[in-house]
Amino acid sequence: MFHSVLKRKFEYFTNYFETAMKNAKRSFAQSIVLYGQDIAAQYYLALEIARLLNCQKDTASDCGCINCSWIRNNQHPAIMTISKNDNKPSDDTSSKVISIKQTLMINNSLINSSDYYRVFIFCDSQIGELSEISRKQLAPYAELGYKFPQENWMPKPLNREVLIEASANSLLKSIEEPPERTLFIFLTEDKEDIIETIISRSQCFYVPSNNSNVFDIDFLAAVMADYPKIKKIDVINTVQSLISAYEDMGYSLEYVLDCLEYYLAQMIKNNLENKILVQKIKEDILKIQHSKKQTESYIKPQLILEDLFFSFC
Repeated sequence: MFHSVLKRKFEYFTNYFETAMKNAKRSFAQSIVLYGQDIAAQYYLALEIARLLNCQKDTASDCGCINCSWIRNNQHPAIMTISKNDNKPSDDTSSKVISIKQTLMINNSLINSSDYYRVFIFCDSQIGELSEISRKQLAPYAELGYKFPQENWMPKPLNREVLIEASANSLLKSIEEPPERTLFIFLTEDKEDIIETIISRSQCFYVPSNNSNVFDIDFLAAVMADYPKIKKIDVINTVQSLISAYEDMGYSLEYVLDCLEYYLAQMIKNNLENKILVQKIKEDILKIQHSKKQTESYIKPQLILEDLFFSFC
């Protein structure tokens, strides 16, 4: 059944699906939302579900049947990754969203019957040289042997700017009344990042993060000691201390921003009852994501960090 790497990390999830798949009625919903911080893990779990549903033999983790081989090589005709970069019709010129043309393509494909168990995996994606943090996130799953849709491709979480409302709503009928042997899987960090009409029609599973060993947040403790009450007068010195700390450790600015985002995400988990603080942290995480985009524009690290920390004040 599930590969041992996934069973060790996600015992509850894998046990649930193994039990459901052994049931003749396949007792799980035809639309599933996976949510949590570890999007790479979610993508591998989605691929493994697709493999198990289509395996022609005994669903062993090392099965070499044609369906399992196709899925591992990301070449199966009935397993599609749907993102802003993947599986677009030839006349689709959009580059920032999962478009209506993509969702209509899916709807039209379901008119025809299939010998396979069709699985549509919805996520955001990024193409480019993999960052240090991305390589660390993928490393634990290397032995699964799955190839991604494109070279230098990385799954990213869905949000409402990528899976826009019009595209999501065009899927609703297919989700509500899908043909037999059809499964929709949506990958995101937070259920609130997908419109309610999808969530209400889906079975949702939290995928716990195994990223704690990927992020070094110890060096941030002193820098973030005054958060969320950082004073503007202290920003310059705070940024200089942060730069000195991460340069001494040989970290890149991109990795530091990833660690900072993870640090704040952990703060949310520890302060769920403080709704005002949680809202501020969520807003500040969006600011960090904006800073990540600035790193692609050859702006000096000091200016990026100063702008970010002033925005925290």
